[in-house]
Amino acid sequence: MAEATVLPIVGPALAKYTRAVNLSKFGGNELTLQEVLCHDSRKDCWVVIYDRVYDVTDFLDKHPGGADLLLEYAGRDASVAFRSSGHSNTALSLLEKFFIGELPPHERIFRKTGGFKLSDIPE
Repeated sequence: MAEATVLPIVGPALAKYTRAVNLSKFGGNELTLQEVLCHDSRKDCWVVIYDRVYDVTDFLDKHPGGADLLLEYAGRDASVAFRSSGHSNTALSLLEKFFIGELPPHERIFRKTGGFKLSDIPE
């Protein structure tokens, strides 16, 4: 069995709604922004939130803000929109089931050495 890659929780402020994510169960996928860009439709909708990639296709019609809101960011980074809307802890925990990979280190904004530091992003 391959060793699991686990991203640690950083900072006490994160503990209220975060936990380590085991990337091995998702294949430890690195997905480039170019790959994400190809998934920008109602039938195939990926978004990037805090350098992680989520396939939200099956969630479009369940999103409380409506499918159009998610589709506005389809194939793109939705971190600022996600942060500014004040999502609940429940919404944050829902992300895990849509997680499909991460951006490679050279394309990350938040989860890298010297990247933007936010005290409350999900780890």
